[in-house]
Amino acid sequence: MASVKADPGGFPQRRLAQVPTVDAATMGQIQRAAIESYDIDILQMMENAGRAAARLVLAMVGGRVRGQRVVVLAGGGNNGAAGLCAARHLANWGVVVEPIFGTIEDDMSITTLRQARILRASGVHEHRDRDTSQESLEEHLRRADVVIDALAGYGLHGPPIGIAAAATEMAMSCGSPVLALDVPTGVDSTTGQVHDLAVRASTTLALDLPKHGTTVASARTHVGMLYLADLGIPRKVYDAFDVNVTGLFDEGPLVRLK
Repeated sequence: MASVKADPGGFPQRRLAQVPTVDAATMGQIQRAAIESYDIDILQMMENAGRAAARLVLAMVGGRVRGQRVVVLAGGGNNGAAGLCAARHLANWGVVVEPIFGTIEDDMSITTLRQARILRASGVHEHRDRDTSQESLEEHLRRADVVIDALAGYGLHGPPIGIAAAATEMAMSCGSPVLALDVPTGVDSTTGQVHDLAVRASTTLALDLPKHGTTVASARTHVGMLYLADLGIPRKVYDAFDVNVTGLFDEGPLVRLK
């Protein structure tokens, strides 16, 4: 297993206190405005998110990709789509990638289904219950150099349920470093409430803007090191919501928040 750095460095830094944070409702409104007013596709945003996540994983493992193992826990929402996109980029770079779905396909968003189909067409296939036991899945997580938590995004309120709950429990006990996308599963993105079933991430990559809940004291031990990825939303969209992002990404699309 590689030596993994939760805070690999090498990225521009911003003071968290000077970066705007948003609650779940505002983030949803901003993304809808980008889609409706600027014709930006959610697939574009999740592609940007996934590539940023892959870049951060690459930095976490010290740039040595050959032979590294990454397990992606992908939920059915857009966060899962970002995780599957990250899996594709990592596989292209030589990482051994193992996607595990936290939901059935009937419950996946169109964006997640599209990313899953692209990934399969690229030759990367997910584990399935019929040929992989829970014990085997747990072993896969323990052997991973990095686990990407893409089970739930900012819209989850309450603890994970069903397949996602089982996947969360495995991530909690596997002992491998975890990169959470946007918000660790089981942490409320607005209030910061940490549920009994909650991923304790080594690193969290906030998408677009950090969520209120990831910055409160009660959630810090589950959030770990906090990074931020630009999803490509036009600045005018933020201006319409009185959210000042001037200079936030002027040194690159991936920044460290301290």
